[in-house]
Amino acid sequence: MKFQHLVLLHGWGCDGRLWAPLQAELEKRLALPVSVLELPGFGARHREAWPETSALLDELNERIPAGSLLMGHSLGGMLAVRLAARSDRVAGVITLAANARFTAAPGWPGMAPSVFEAFYHSFAQSGEKTWLRFCGLQVQGDRNARALLKQLRGLAPEAMGDAWVSALRCLGQLDNRETLQQLEKPQLHLLAEGDALVPADSADALNSLGVPTEVISAAGHVLPLGQPRLLGATIEQFVRAHTADQSAAEVAEPFAKQAVARSFGRAAADYDAAAHLQRAVCRHLLASLPEGTEPRRILDLGSGTGYGSELLRQRFPFAEIIALDLAEGMLAYARERRPAADGYIAADAEQLPLADDSFDLVFSSMALQWCYRLPQLFAELQRVVAPGGRLLVSTLGPGTLRELKAAWASVDDGVHVNRFLSADEWSAAARAAGLGGIRGVEERVLHYATAVELMRDLKRIGAHNVNRGAGRGLTGRDRLRRLSRAYEPWRTATGLPASYEVIYLDLHCTAHRGETTEQASGVDRTADAGTGAGVYELGS
Repeated sequence: MKFQHLVLLHGWGCDGRLWAPLQAELEKRLALPVSVLELPGFGARHREAWPETSALLDELNERIPAGSLLMGHSLGGMLAVRLAARSDRVAGVITLAANARFTAAPGWPGMAPSVFEAFYHSFAQSGEKTWLRFCGLQVQGDRNARALLKQLRGLAPEAMGDAWVSALRCLGQLDNRETLQQLEKPQLHLLAEGDALVPADSADALNSLGVPTEVISAAGHVLPLGQPRLLGATIEQFVRAHTADQSAAEVAEPFAKQAVARSFGRAAADYDAAAHLQRAVCRHLLASLPEGTEPRRILDLGSGTGYGSELLRQRFPFAEIIALDLAEGMLAYARERRPAADGYIAADAEQLPLADDSFDLVFSSMALQWCYRLPQLFAELQRVVAPGGRLLVSTLGPGTLRELKAAWASVDDGVHVNRFLSADEWSAAARAAGLGGIRGVEERVLHYATAVELMRDLKRIGAHNVNRGAGRGLTGRDRLRRLSRAYEPWRTATGLPASYEVIYLDLHCTAHRGETTEQASGVDRTADAGTGAGVYELGS
């Protein structure tokens, strides 16, 4: 079974909000959908009782999709191991700061049983005071302990009910040593060097069971909050290592093309009034084309309302321009309001009804993020571009709307923000198709007065949530209020930020028709592409 989904499960004393920094990092790096589950009695489920362990595992199993890579922190990691052993929906497991058993036993390192019992009774008698002390223990050993402690205390729970006491008892009783020895699914266990709750020397004990374990230096127990970038890179490597043989056809597309077409078709009349970022990126993309370029035939791929076609017509008045879009509603609007193109075609970019070698320039701004089968897409692009021609593309990366993703993660475990592929995946697919050139990455930020205003803008441009995993029906007022509260910590003097990771590709053909180039196995970095623009060489 291949990984098709990444599910995050928090530990004791925390809730789903703990995952926000790491979730945002993973969504930048992975093509997998990422979702957060909350345990009974915690977070949005604070009114629920803690069930018996077997019933809890059954309930969790019903909430995860098939092909899930399950990742858990502390108690969540111990439960993830148990669930992986009994569920065919779990394809692999990663644990963070989770021992095989939390309390020490003969020959096994862990928290002294007497210390655990004292903590248990302390919490039962004085929950809030003990929780504050627990926060201090979680950040101990991290190089940024003081800042982390402030963050962690900012995630104070709405309630600490009887379920917390029961969950704590569960933590003290679980023993996964035999389960881990028998587990035959891909697994990785990450511990923290300075962890005050799970000793780092547990790594030797886990390795003795034949379990792959790594220790992260200068880190404490609260790994998801304290080490998101390092964890993101480690988890990305794990996922790639265990999906290296997975073909693109096996990857589940996160959204249906028909849903995308309907969404943008309905939005055609309102699109231009809200598409400020899209227009700015389109202008920037066209301005990057060197002076002296004179294409005779141009394909405006994902032409939308015709804004790009109009700019192309102004710069190249004598060129033949073909506008192609998935949404017929967009094409109809462009014909009526911006009749700058010579022809209009409704089609999918991954199945172009166009002749080989037919365009000197393929121009596509903010459209191809809705394509998910990149090898097929780039095979089509290489096929239709003429020898010596050029492909100019702007698209969106997984860092897009990271603030909105993080805010939704504290409300529920649904999929509320569209998922996009990483810049590295775009580069690799282009190289494999024999397309060389340069890649640029930048972050653009819009600001809104309220979270609701942002969501309205997304709907007006047709870019609201079309994921298969999205909930159906209206978003209730209570959930919107909770979303608005969760978004507030991001507010600046300018308003609530909405970040967009914009990827730029300036490509030309480096292989003969029908051939591909696999010579460049990596991307030569010529500038750092974090936030702000960065340029990468894609090939010769």
